[in-house]
Amino acid sequence: MHLSELASIMLDVLRSLTNNSILMFDNSDVAFDKLSNKTILLFTTSQFDSSMTTKPKQLKKTFILEEKKSNAGQWKRFTNSEDLIFQLADEICRYYKWKTDDYPKLDNPLLTEEKEKLANQIHSELKKVYEKFSENDTDNKPPICATTSLVWLTSSSYNKNDNDNDISKMRNLFADVISSFSTCENEQECYHRVQSTECNHTIFLIIDSSYGSSVSYNFEKLPNIKQVYCYDQSGSIKNGTKNSFNHLRARLTHDLIDHHNKLGDAYNDKKHPADAKEMFLKSKELCELLLKL
Repeated sequence: MHLSELASIMLDVLRSLTNNSILMFDNSDVAFDKLSNKTILLFTTSQFDSSMTTKPKQLKKTFILEEKKSNAGQWKRFTNSEDLIFQLADEICRYYKWKTDDYPKLDNPLLTEEKEKLANQIHSELKKVYEKFSENDTDNKPPICATTSLVWLTSSSYNKNDNDNDISKMRNLFADVISSFSTCENEQECYHRVQSTECNHTIFLIIDSSYGSSVSYNFEKLPNIKQVYCYDQSGSIKNGTKNSFNHLRARLTHDLIDHHNKLGDAYNDKKHPADAKEMFLKSKELCELLLKL
């Protein structure tokens, strides 16, 4: 049975608390005959369970670590080794609390108290291990960069007044959400901007369509470019509004909503609730903005 690092630590804690009453065997040498006077709870793999032609009479329950998720979800079947060990802890606690009924408090108060204390200690100690491991795992995760920029690569082949108007509308639209908004007048300037040390954060890049698909493709390969949008200023006009601009605005808003939701989830994973809340509030603001478009 392959246990995760956390599950292995949890199992070691359980074995020490239960005076090593948890026995571990390889699949090839399970000596059930030596446990004839014991109640057995078997925690094993699906392969070993299916290979057992006969099961010992003292076997009361079997809990299985499944490799196939399609077989899990059923009672006593788990795909997560941590969940399997938590189930083992539950069964041990249930057994200890059941055994205290065999020790009337008046006849055996010390033994009763000892079993009750041990049952309570098991979950307490496992919780400490789980929280400590989760804390260390969180600390080892790469830092989150929530700095989000919008960069627009303009083209001299388009009408400057119209271009400036579209840029101004986009800048005002996302002023309260993104960290920065900037424009570049040529390809070289844009490459320098997005690859500079001052700009090593997530970038949503708008490129005027006159640059062609090869330029867009080259920018898409850069690690800090989240999304590239091709904007055709000369798109058709309906009711005085450029359809191309409307499409660009809607796509960008959708992508920013998804981006900030993921940032919120990442901050939650690192136990930074204040930062997570800020990201989710920005996502909410973008959703409200989208309804008005």
